[in-house]
Amino acid sequence: MWANETALLGSSVLSIGGIIGIMGGLLKNFMFWLPIGIYGLIFGIILVILEYPRGRKNKGNTAERRFQSCTATLLTKLPFVDNYYFRAIAYFIVCIPSAIIVPTLLGSVFVIIGSGIYLGAACHNEKWAPVSARTEVRSQSADVTQPPSRPPPRLPQNVNNPNQI
Repeated sequence: MWANETALLGSSVLSIGGIIGIMGGLLKNFMFWLPIGIYGLIFGIILVILEYPRGRKNKGNTAERRFQSCTATLLTKLPFVDNYYFRAIAYFIVCIPSAIIVPTLLGSVFVIIGSGIYLGAACHNEKWAPVSARTEVRSQSADVTQPPSRPPPRLPQNVNNPNQI
């Protein structure tokens, strides 16, 4: 869960850094930024698509993102998506070239941190699974409790000294 949030934030920052790298690459002094900016933008957009759907928690109480079902069906058909070892290594390797220039550096650092969190999740044998629709309907009447019929017990008043608080 934390790896997903970190990688999604990093991919958004990487996409914005890629746009800044492309704009800076149009200047004569920073022409070497252009190919890395394009690379960062393309990789950032692909990573946003891959990281947008949340995975199901072990308890099963995961809140879906808006329009998550569209990309979740795409991810269930792709191989290696549920394997966190593959995600950790792939994100780390693919993100290293975008760490060369300043505009994409922060986004690539976030994605590298996310890949480290994915590696930790993979060591704990976690896998990505799509969020399934809830089948059970919770009844509201079972959650409502009745008010107490007796008042709560009171402490006895101090009879010897009424001025003492």
